[in-house]
Amino acid sequence: MYRKKKFAGYLAGFLACFIFISFAVVSFAQSPIAAQKITLDLKGIDIIDALKIISQRTGMNIVASKSVTGKVTIFLKEVDVWDAFEIILLSNDLAYDQRNDIVNVMTGREYEAMYGERFKDKKELATVKLNYAKAVEVAKAITQVKTSIGRVVVDEGSNSLILMESSTRLAQMKDMIVAMDSPTVTKVFALDYAKSDKLNPKIQDMVTKGLGSARFDERTNTVVVTDLPGKVADIERVINAFDEKTRQVLIDAKIVQVELSDTLTTGIDWQTILKKVTVDQKLTANLTSGGTLTITTGFGDGNTFNSVIQALQAVGNTKIISSPRITALDGQEAKIMVGTKEAYITGTTTTPAAGAVTTAESVNFVDVGIQLYVTPSVNKDGYVSMKIRPVVSSVGSRIKTSASPDGVPIVKTSEAETSVVVKDGVTIVMGGLIEDTKIRTVNKLPLLGDIPFFGGLFKNVIDETKKTELVIFLTPTIITGDSSQPILNMKGASYSDYYETVRNRIVNLDLYNQMIRTKILNTALRLMPQEKLSGNAVVAFSLSDDGSLFGEPITVNEAEPALAGLAVKSVKDSTPFPPFPKDMGKGTRAFKITLSFE
Repeated sequence: MYRKKKFAGYLAGFLACFIFISFAVVSFAQSPIAAQKITLDLKGIDIIDALKIISQRTGMNIVASKSVTGKVTIFLKEVDVWDAFEIILLSNDLAYDQRNDIVNVMTGREYEAMYGERFKDKKELATVKLNYAKAVEVAKAITQVKTSIGRVVVDEGSNSLILMESSTRLAQMKDMIVAMDSPTVTKVFALDYAKSDKLNPKIQDMVTKGLGSARFDERTNTVVVTDLPGKVADIERVINAFDEKTRQVLIDAKIVQVELSDTLTTGIDWQTILKKVTVDQKLTANLTSGGTLTITTGFGDGNTFNSVIQALQAVGNTKIISSPRITALDGQEAKIMVGTKEAYITGTTTTPAAGAVTTAESVNFVDVGIQLYVTPSVNKDGYVSMKIRPVVSSVGSRIKTSASPDGVPIVKTSEAETSVVVKDGVTIVMGGLIEDTKIRTVNKLPLLGDIPFFGGLFKNVIDETKKTELVIFLTPTIITGDSSQPILNMKGASYSDYYETVRNRIVNLDLYNQMIRTKILNTALRLMPQEKLSGNAVVAFSLSDDGSLFGEPITVNEAEPALAGLAVKSVKDSTPFPPFPKDMGKGTRAFKITLSFE
């Protein structure tokens, strides 16, 4: 019974001592002393003197036993006091314990005799010198895997790491350091299409932290990468993926204005229009967000386009406003503007402290008309994604100011925005941009209609509203832009031969146009009614290569109904025309003839 009580007393004392030591160590680690930084440059100095230096600089109370001997050689810069203290002890096989604010330093044997375990069983010390990687960067990765009792100290001067950790975890950390501190390779990449400053953020995220580097030279547009061989290979694949030739898209646009009849107050009924197209094509239609109708159709030639224009003639007077063709880079916005720049004047008045007041005038411009913004993006499977934004604007009114007597224009704008994906060469039709235009027509007797007060008896004023819808045809075609590619239909061994062929084709086409124009004009003179007509009529039509009429002729300008009917009938009665000359090729061709009568 006495022995059991004695053993229980020893056990309680041991636990109390262990708890005290643990509490003391934790207290020291959380004390202001442990938060201090210290720099040590010691070479062959006695261990007692080294401990004295730490005590004097930090205020630590250190008591060393008589058995504590040895020399210290250490170079540390701005490290925690606690880390520096433990490094000095472990490098000399010393141990410590703490009671209150006093740290007792002893040999490893004295610690084992006192506590029954080796001090080094808790921690081991290892110094690793790095050859390639930066110690500061490697320490960030190693710190993530250390235990709560471990320490990682960086010696930037020698590019080394001092590790204090349990034996098992210390071996794992050494393996990680060996993997990170591997020899590197350097490779220079000359960029052909991509810009080095654009690749910078993508490459910087890929290089090995603390080991690799990527330098960019904007002048020569090159990238210099230094990293592990495997990492350099990964970066090379990324650079090759981004350094591709920029693809281009040729956008063939036709902007058509349709004057709607009184029965179509809500706009064009596209389902009805497409049923009237004479060419057999696959047509699909859908209503996009914002109320803009987008029709994807397989037509891309002039024949089917003419058929659609003819079908639109049934809706109202149709005319082609513009037919621009523009090339845009992949992902870059292209702009087409058909309109005017309205000018207005603004004034700036300056009142100095002394002297006369000055006023400076400047002329400003605002775009008015039809603006079309198209951003194409080419997919690898031959499809083109297009972000389309048409804007139709007009001057609604003007505000007169002292600086601008003619008035500052108030612009009325309607716009839509949609995104579509179509196959290369397929045409997109956009409608739905409807505009109301107020027209005032004044019919009066000369002189009498201008008499004040009584002039209203001799004139007639008619106010009407004309409703028009804008229809946009867009045909994207992917092009490479290679100058080495042969010109389409090029004949001969040189460009001079090709030029001669093209010149002959232009001459023959001009002669053919003059011939059919003369024939149509003679027919029109023969069909001219007794009451002479005056004005201009522009008639558009298509001919097959045998000279026969393809589809129905249409007038594409605002001509008097009688004159427009005469022009269309003159074309029909003049057929058939002679076959195409050999240089004009086969198939069909569109023509536009202007008939003028005075």
